[in-house]
Amino acid sequence: MVYRMTAGRRALRYAAVPLTLILALSGCAGDDKPKSGETPSKSAKPAQGGELRPIASVPLNHKSAPAHVDLLALSRTAANTVTARFKIYNDGKNQIDLAESLGEPGNATDPGVGDPLAASGIGLLDAKNDNLYYPLRKKTEDLNSCVCTRLFNNPVKPGEYINVYATFSSPPTDVQRVTIVFPLAVPFQDIPITDDPVEPLKTQIDPAKVQFEKPRIAGVRSLTEGTEQTVDDDPNNRSVRLSADVLFAINKADLTPRSERLLEQVAKQIDASKGTEVQIDGHADKTGNDAINQPLSERRAKAVADRLKSLVTRQGVTYKAEGHGSKEPVATNDTEEGRRKNRRVAVTFARPPAPAPPPVSGEPYKRGSSTVLGSATFGAAEARGLKVEINSLHRDSSGLTVLVWTLRNTGQGKPDVGQKLEKSAYIHGADPQPMRLGTTGGVMLFDSANQVRYNPMSLESGPCVCSQVGSADAKKTIGPGESIVLWDAYSPQANAANLEMQVPWKRGADAVVKGLTIR
Repeated sequence: MVYRMTAGRRALRYAAVPLTLILALSGCAGDDKPKSGETPSKSAKPAQGGELRPIASVPLNHKSAPAHVDLLALSRTAANTVTARFKIYNDGKNQIDLAESLGEPGNATDPGVGDPLAASGIGLLDAKNDNLYYPLRKKTEDLNSCVCTRLFNNPVKPGEYINVYATFSSPPTDVQRVTIVFPLAVPFQDIPITDDPVEPLKTQIDPAKVQFEKPRIAGVRSLTEGTEQTVDDDPNNRSVRLSADVLFAINKADLTPRSERLLEQVAKQIDASKGTEVQIDGHADKTGNDAINQPLSERRAKAVADRLKSLVTRQGVTYKAEGHGSKEPVATNDTEEGRRKNRRVAVTFARPPAPAPPPVSGEPYKRGSSTVLGSATFGAAEARGLKVEINSLHRDSSGLTVLVWTLRNTGQGKPDVGQKLEKSAYIHGADPQPMRLGTTGGVMLFDSANQVRYNPMSLESGPCVCSQVGSADAKKTIGPGESIVLWDAYSPQANAANLEMQVPWKRGADAVVKGLTIR
C-alpha cells in the first residue's frame, strides 16, 4: 500500500467543491500573502515593532526553484497549545506553488490525514517520548479545519516570501525542546519551546476561541538490525527478534549454548521494564510446509519462554508463548538473507526506560554550512557522477540523531533519485510494512563495533522520519552542477561510534561513507 497520497488522489477530496468556496477558504489574504524579499537577520530576538527575526534557517527542496525556511518562533499559546511561525523564501527565478507541498504524509485511506492544501505536514517531534505532533484541527464542517496556514492559490514569486504558522497540542511539561519536522526541508533540531509572546498573523486562528478535534499524535518507531538480534521499539513496547539460527540447531527446539548470552541480555531488559506481561512468538520461513513449521515454531517459543522465566529476577511477570509457522514474515522468502530474518523468536514486553544520552558536543545543521565530514560516489552506472557529502551527524539532548547530507551531481547526466533511496526487500532483505515510496528510508548507519544497522526512524503508520524525495513537489531530478540537501533521523545506541553511512541504489550499500562520528 502506498503510504502517501499523490496530488491527484488527495485533490479528489475537493473535486465536488465549487471553486468560489475553495477560494473563500484558501486563507490567501492578510499577512500570509507572499511579500517582497528581505535580508533575514541572524538575531533570534524580535526586532523593534514586533518583527520577528530567525532562530534558525534550513533549505527547502522544491522542484520549481531553490528556497529556504526561517523559523521565527516556537512559543506556548492559549489553551495548552504551542505555535510555530515561519517564513518561506523563494531564492530562485521561478514561481513556487506550495499548495500541496506541506501536507501531511500518510495513508491515502486514512480519514484523519491532514488537509492537503494546508501546512498540515509540519510536525513537532518529541524524541524524549517518541511522539510526533501534527497541527491541531478545529471542529468544523468546513474543509479548512487545520489550525495552520492554508496554501491554496498562494504562490511565492521569485525574491518574495510567505508567512506560515502551525499550532499544536502542547507536549508534556517536562519536554522543553523539540525538533520541528518540515516537509521538503531539513528539520529544525533541538529547538526550545519558549513563553515569549508572539503577535499573531492576521489570518491566524486564536486557539482560545475554537474547539479542537482530538490531537493527531503519531508514535515513532526505531529499528536496530543485527545478525543475531533485531530490536524494534515503539513508544510503549520493545520487540527483540532473536535469530532462530543462533537459538537452535536446524529443525530442533533445544536451545544451543550460543543462545544463553542472548537470552541473558533480554532477561536484563525485562527486569528493567515495568511491564508484567511478556509475549514470545515463534516464526519460521516458508521452507518446507506448515505441518512441520507450525509445531516447530510453537516448541521453540515455549523453550525461550521457559528459559526467560528462570533468568528474569523480577517477580509478578507472566509469559505467553505462541507459534505462527510461516504466516507472518518480516522479510522476503525469495533470498537466503530474507529467510534467515523470518526464522526468529520475537520477545515483546513493555519498553524499559532509555539510558541517558551522552552529553551534547556539537551543533545542529545550519543552512549554508560548508562542512563536509565525509564523501562517497556510487557504484551503479545510473548514478555515475552523483556524490554523497555528509554535512552533519548531530545527537541532541533527547538522544535524537539527525544526519544531514548533500547529493551533488558532478557529472553530465540527470539522474532521478525519487525511488532509488528507499528501503526495499530486493536490496535490504526486509519488507517495509506498510510499503513506502519515495523517501530516503533506505539510508542506513552501520555500527561496526556493535555489528548492527540503524534504520531511519519511522511513524507507526509507516512514513519515514526522513526526506520525502518522492513527493510531487520535491526536486528529484538532479541536473549537472545541481544538488539537493537531504536528511534522516536515527536512534543509535549511546556508545555508537565509527559509523558507516550506507546509501542504496542497485545495492543496499551502493555509496558508502566510513569513519563518521556523532557530534
